[in-house]
Amino acid sequence: MRKVILAAALMMLGGTAVASAQDPATPPKADSAAKQGAMKADTGMKQAGQVASVNVNTATQAQLEAIPALKPYADKIIAGRPYKSVEQLADKNIVPKDVLGATKSQLTVSSY
Repeated sequence: MRKVILAAALMMLGGTAVASAQDPATPPKADSAAKQGAMKADTGMKQAGQVASVNVNTATQAQLEAIPALKPYADKIIAGRPYKSVEQLADKNIVPKDVLGATKSQLTVSSY
């Protein structure tokens, strides 16, 4: 009876892990735990306002726009590729020097 109530409660909350509800001793799958850890890390970075390092030679427009200060310049950054250094963004008048200074720690350059 207890297992049925537990399974019903889980189904009402979203229907997850019915197999583990039937056997409380069954540990969650390692894959599931890894995904949850990755989601928590990603959420933590977003809450802290941090963005992972973005390669200006290979980043998509969305990845460049994830850095708010670069959003107005994403098209120009993509059009001006390839770059040998992050500093070339300012040298080629793609991104203003003050914007580059504020975002440089979040940018990287590698081969195109």
